Amino acid sequence: MQSNIRTFARRFALGTAVLALCPVAAFAQAPADADAPPPASDKDIVVTGTLIRGKVPVGANAITIGAQKLQETGAATSNELLASIPQVTNYFNRVPVSDLGIAVNQIQISRPNLRNISPNNASSSGTLILVDGHRIASAGVNQASIDPDLIPTGAIERVEVVTEGGSAIYGADAVAGVINFITRKRFDGVKVDAHYGVAKNYWQWDASATVGKNWGSGSAYLSYSYTKSDALFGRERDYIRNVSYASQPYLGRDRTCDKPNLAVNVVFVPANFTISSTNYALPGLVANTFNACDGTDNKSIVPRAERHGLVAGFSQDLSDSTAVDIRAYYGQRNTLTTDVLTGTVNVGPSNPYAVGNLPAGVVLGGAVVATRAAVSFSMAPLLGLASQYSKTSIKEWGANVELKQELGSNWQLRVLGNWSESDSSYELTKMSSRLAAAGTATTAATAFNPFNVTNNNPALIADLTDAELAGQTRDNLINVRGIVEGKLLDLPGGDARLAMGYEHVTDSLQQRFSDEVRIGGLNALPYSSYTRHVDSFFGELQLPVLGNGDGGSMLTVSAAGRYDKYSDFGSTFNPKVGVTFKPARWLAIRGNWGTSFTAPTPLDQLGSQRNTISSFPFVAFTRPGDTPQGGSFTVALQGSQPNLQPQKADTWSVGVDLDPVSGLHASVNYYDVNFKDILRTPSTDATIFTSFPNNITTSVAGLTPAQLHAFADSTPGGAAAVQTLINAGSVVYEMVDFRTGNFGIVRVKGIDFALNYRHETGFGSLDFSVNGNRPLSRKSKVSPTAATIDELATENPKLFLQSTIGATIGDFRAQATWNHTGGYDIVPTTGIPVQSRVGAYNTVNLFFKYDVPSSSGVLKDLSLTLNVNNVADQDPPVLYRNNQNENGFANGFTLGRMFIFGVSKKF
Repeated sequence: MQSNIRTFARRFALGTAVLALCPVAAFAQAPADADAPPPASDKDIVVTGTLIRGKVPVGANAITIGAQKLQETGAATSNELLASIPQVTNYFNRVPVSDLGIAVNQIQISRPNLRNISPNNASSSGTLILVDGHRIASAGVNQASIDPDLIPTGAIERVEVVTEGGSAIYGADAVAGVINFITRKRFDGVKVDAHYGVAKNYWQWDASATVGKNWGSGSAYLSYSYTKSDALFGRERDYIRNVSYASQPYLGRDRTCDKPNLAVNVVFVPANFTISSTNYALPGLVANTFNACDGTDNKSIVPRAERHGLVAGFSQDLSDSTAVDIRAYYGQRNTLTTDVLTGTVNVGPSNPYAVGNLPAGVVLGGAVVATRAAVSFSMAPLLGLASQYSKTSIKEWGANVELKQELGSNWQLRVLGNWSESDSSYELTKMSSRLAAAGTATTAATAFNPFNVTNNNPALIADLTDAELAGQTRDNLINVRGIVEGKLLDLPGGDARLAMGYEHVTDSLQQRFSDEVRIGGLNALPYSSYTRHVDSFFGELQLPVLGNGDGGSMLTVSAAGRYDKYSDFGSTFNPKVGVTFKPARWLAIRGNWGTSFTAPTPLDQLGSQRNTISSFPFVAFTRPGDTPQGGSFTVALQGSQPNLQPQKADTWSVGVDLDPVSGLHASVNYYDVNFKDILRTPSTDATIFTSFPNNITTSVAGLTPAQLHAFADSTPGGAAAVQTLINAGSVVYEMVDFRTGNFGIVRVKGIDFALNYRHETGFGSLDFSVNGNRPLSRKSKVSPTAATIDELATENPKLFLQSTIGATIGDFRAQATWNHTGGYDIVPTTGIPVQSRVGAYNTVNLFFKYDVPSSSGVLKDLSLTLNVNNVADQDPPVLYRNNQNENGFANGFTLGRMFIFGVSKKF
């Protein structure tokens, strides 16, 4: 511990010196709107990042946004609100729900990611999401994170974001920071809000109603929110397109899907088929031609979405020393994405539909050509443009009770009981694997005709399209926590305060999924279950060791630590030290150091119970210098390693806050996150030999039966799989362990900054703000022995910036906001011409609000708002790739120019 403290001291001194050279007047990281921070006089409030009542986290960088920001952004969901924060880099200048239009079998939840620490499709997250300071059950089928979309905006009082590691206070997942949604505690009256947004070929609307009663010693309220939004198809925005270079520059969009030799080659109507590596396009059947069209045209890039959210709150002072708070909630979100159902089938020589559909001089089954033709097809002519669909359904519900008991001598006991559950599922329709048999069938009733899909047996089509990928996960979380907190003694800068407590969590998870099941058939499959228990002890000490002469603290030091004991992988201890030095009223210098972790989720641990052995009749990777025998096999072990361990991080930051004159606040914060033992799968290219040398074994002569059985026998079905190869006399050149394990390393450094200024005038006020994030370094390694990758050199923006200027004139408010995502270099492809850079993305949003001046009647407490998002209708920059799966844009995502009309009324 002493060496850790010395390390922190050196880093604090170094970072302070670095920040002293920065143009601090241009920076800030103050609360994002002035109405959001909790009242300073309320000594019972516990803010995010600390356990101490009435105090802010020592040495930390915090952002607070309130209800005003909801109006200014026109946000219909909690994730859209977070997209206005530059530090939430995966959502800033983007449309969060578009994540759910990618691949629902990989991504089912939409989760914010501070500084983009963890991948979107990873099961765990490096950003901890809390509701009223409490954990709730995770959502997602193969992810395990909180989806803020399920938190109704009508109940949100403010959002607090701490951008440093927080495992010393909260335990797992707080590597990049903590986002805490604070719901209303008290409400009196009735309030309704509604918005309607419209853009070209797109609409969305939301409404919320809150009703409550405040009787002085307590309050009760009920808040309901509903949102519904349209789907956005690729054909409805020019920037959504499959873009690649062939031997010529991009030729533009082609919606006819019947022109040969275009640069875009995704989905084919009419069919293409391949014989002996030569492609023939219908109807001309000319060798080395293909039909091509833009496969994004009929895909809903943004899914149709519908959300319901309900929060009920009850607060009551039972006596002068006892109070109780109760919250119950329910959230539900459903999304629907549609596309054209497509596929590829091997057509056998006896398929009756192959006759008359072959190029001149080509005979299926001949000695020279292949015995089968791989035919690509679309079901659109028969089933329409929405013949494939994917759905997600996320439900979350629960309740918590918190009891506060004053113990005397400025001590308090807080006891929490929390129960929550989630039910997550996805469906993605597909062509059945039964298609393979239909491609080689010999009768018109049983054979599939890919050349003209409308000429098929209806019963066969019904059977072949009755298939889907599907999954479902249910999570049940029970959480009990007790904290005792109070004053230890008087110090020159104020009260020395201590908080300590115990927490128990039981997390029970059930999961089932299938790569192919008949539509609706998932319900017949059994669940795999996993339960674990976590017991934790934690504490925090704040010491205002030096006074400033005015009753406040010049130097405050804090120390926190948490011990977590997991029933599956063992224990972990995470400390944190913070310092705030305030030599003048207008200047504060702060810093903190700590360790954090992300635990392997129950989903990760379940993976080791479903490991599989697969064999492939080819060599996946060839060791340098080897020449494998022709026809050699690869045997692969897939799933998760047993006894996965925590993903660990060392985090530290230093910052400066300036308040030189009334109304002006500026700050800058430097951070360093070293994240290691990250869960990932081994490399899927030849770098596996250097990056994961212990995960691959090769032999040109062929691996021995003993080696194969030692590798495979402990996996269900593995012994039989390798024995089949042995009996057939197959040469197995390599065995590859592809199981997920604690391999990866990421180190991120950067600066958060902000400047906020407000000037009161005779007509109202003027204000200006700048908030941003500047990544300085982002380096990763796929394993400890792998080469270091400089991720910031390519593929990652180097600046996320938001600037706002506004004016309040009496009852009227107007403001303009500029959002900027910096451009970045990319690794050129072999396409012609070569693209080496993606441009910056800039959008400008306008906001207007009018509070109707009336002291009585229907106009009292009535507000009207107008948001104009992306005023210039600016498209994201184009990303050219020789890759048919790209959507053609990068560095941002927009719905286009959108007008959002809002009304709010309190009764």
